[in-house]
Amino acid sequence: MTNTKTTFPALPMETTIDGRERLCGIEIEFAGPTEMETGNLIADTFGGTVKDGGDHSVTVCDTPFGDIEVELDISLRKREDLPFVKEGLDAFRGLIPVEVVTPPLSRTQLEEFNTICTSLRKIDAMGSRSGVFLGFGVHVNPEVVAPDHRFTLDTITAYAMLEPWLREKEQVDATRRMMPFVGAWPKALISDLANTRYDSLADLMRMAAKHIHSRNQSLDLLPLFKHAEPDLFADLFDIDDKTAARPTFHFRLPDSRIDEADWSLLQPWQLWRQVELIAANDDLLSALCAAWKIHDAAWFERASVWVQTIDTLIEDHNARADV
Repeated sequence: MTNTKTTFPALPMETTIDGRERLCGIEIEFAGPTEMETGNLIADTFGGTVKDGGDHSVTVCDTPFGDIEVELDISLRKREDLPFVKEGLDAFRGLIPVEVVTPPLSRTQLEEFNTICTSLRKIDAMGSRSGVFLGFGVHVNPEVVAPDHRFTLDTITAYAMLEPWLREKEQVDATRRMMPFVGAWPKALISDLANTRYDSLADLMRMAAKHIHSRNQSLDLLPLFKHAEPDLFADLFDIDDKTAARPTFHFRLPDSRIDEADWSLLQPWQLWRQVELIAANDDLLSALCAAWKIHDAAWFERASVWVQTIDTLIEDHNARADV
């Protein structure tokens, strides 16, 4: 998905239902620099003040983007079942990623923040392809138009149709496939979405609760579900992980390739934009759903055949993001 353009192309729906620009938060994981070294780099690059929060976390306050958090991956720090948590985190630096978490950014801000990738490479940040055990990622958190908007519901279906193709195009690192953060959507969930066009997020949630039992999905819908329907969420999802309610998708499929010279945040942005381009194209989305039903009914059809079907349909509808 390498793209030589220097600007971030617009998403097909640029504003929320109330006319505001849709914002997008970013999370980048890597090894090498410490939290403090990374915080100082961000402050030197963009301005701001670094405050040590203790517990392996710092906050870069008052940057042009707002406050930026830098921490050892909080999801691993709080896992009591992992031996390196009990033994001490410092001894296992390099296996536990440092994570940079931005506030919601405009597209212009995202392009400006993208320059941090070059700066991180200069202080030897390592991505997921630098070692066998480096299962790191980049998370993209695009704001939804509105929870019940037709485009939001179609985006969920578009992602279901596209996930195997995204994995193939991204060539998701084998280590990350074994980590508990990039699980593929269950086939039954994909089939339910292909067979039914849901008219409300609540109805879609009731269906999804039959298939989703963890936040460890390549597209985590639970923050959106909790934001949109908190009472229904509490009734449907008995999940121990603390889920913060947010009006966003949480796309966590892309590898962190921070140490590759030709990589930038444009790559995961384009992956997500591909999903939304399909959601915005009724004919293409319908064609994909129809094709999935045929693929799903075939007993022995290989996954690679479905990926090729997706590729062909995207080409036929002139809907490729990276052109």
